[in-house]
Amino acid sequence: MDRITKALSQYAASTTYDKIPSDVVHEVKRRIIDSLAVAFAAYNAEPVVLARRAASKLAGAWGARVLGTRYRVPPDWASFVDGVMIRYHDFNDTYLSKEPLHPSDMIAAALSLGDALGSDGKSIIASIAVGYEAAVALCDAASLRRRGWDHVNFLGVGSVLVSAKLLGLDEAQTQHALAIYAVPHAAMRQTRVGELSMWKGAAAANSTRNAVFAALLAAEGFTGPYKPFEGEMGFIRQLLGGDFDYSPLSEIERLAPPRRILDTYIKPYPVEYHAQTAVEAALRLREKVKPDEVERVTIETFKAAYDIIGPKDPEKWDPHTKETADHSIMWITAAALLWGPIKIEHYRRIRDSAVLSLMKKMEVKVAEELDAAYPKAHPNRITVVTKSGAKYTEQVDYAKGHPKNPMSDSELEQKFLELTAPVLPEHIQKETLRLLWNLENSSMSEVVEALVI
Repeated sequence: MDRITKALSQYAASTTYDKIPSDVVHEVKRRIIDSLAVAFAAYNAEPVVLARRAASKLAGAWGARVLGTRYRVPPDWASFVDGVMIRYHDFNDTYLSKEPLHPSDMIAAALSLGDALGSDGKSIIASIAVGYEAAVALCDAASLRRRGWDHVNFLGVGSVLVSAKLLGLDEAQTQHALAIYAVPHAAMRQTRVGELSMWKGAAAANSTRNAVFAALLAAEGFTGPYKPFEGEMGFIRQLLGGDFDYSPLSEIERLAPPRRILDTYIKPYPVEYHAQTAVEAALRLREKVKPDEVERVTIETFKAAYDIIGPKDPEKWDPHTKETADHSIMWITAAALLWGPIKIEHYRRIRDSAVLSLMKKMEVKVAEELDAAYPKAHPNRITVVTKSGAKYTEQVDYAKGHPKNPMSDSELEQKFLELTAPVLPEHIQKETLRLLWNLENSSMSEVVEALVI
């Protein structure tokens, strides 16, 4: 085995619910609530409907229920559909470091396997805490996108550990599950280049599906490739060019209680995370300037935002899909200046002439001091010059939901209630929240059952 495989498998096997700090337990509950909020907001979205229809053809006597339904499908397929729901609106949590990640994508594995296995709430909490610990540490250790690979390759490692814990795999089985996941399933970053397709919201779900599949095979004794991370043709050499910092794994190697979930961020708006502070800066400017008074807009940002959601892709200047619009800092800023806080329903108006016209008045550039603050802060500075020559500037460093600007439990509940209201009756909303805030005394099957529409 290699060092990474050994460290992760030992950590997963040794970390139990009674070792998890109370604030981490509470945060895991919050992330499940947040994930279900954004998932049911996407219940009727076209990619979700298509994925659910494909999965329904595999219905059988054993498996996991797809969120909102009663039929059971293989757990890997259920995790895929649930994952597409969680990810579709780009509204679930985020972590930014050498590599960005949406760590709650892995909660789809806990939902599906937890339902299929009847896992108790304490097991669910422990599995998610461990998964976050691994995936976030990997984001601190290396950059996948620098070499053209997708961040979901790190996500799947966390999803393997979620799955391994729920399946009760021992260290050796977990090592094989990691190998079966890591070697065959490398995802390319082409998913996020140019005009974005439905697959942008499905890549993470597929990574989690592959992780569940790998863990199910390993549970039966199936073995995986030797030295998947550090081998001659393994993950580090092939995907990272040999560039990997082991120091972020130090807490895992010493089997410290999981805490990294506390470093991740909940989203207040359904836009790519690098633009969250741009929305808040635009909202402040909106109080000072009317859209029809705007002569030009300058967005100053950090390099990661410039590269991922900035002006280099022509499609970002002229979006035709929801997936492209929510990854365009120009579209997002224009929409916020015109309409206020970005809502899911705004993506029905991607081609609005007022938004497209305002975008033509924009320039985007990297500011050295903002780039130097990243990733500890995620600053965007927007300057509006009016037709009369007046100049207004607003800068926001930490969006609502960041650990330095936290979202309260009541604010999180409000997000859940607002996003699920079109799909879930009030009594289901209340029962789901009751079960999740008391998850250590509930089970995942009870939660999934409560959510049947």
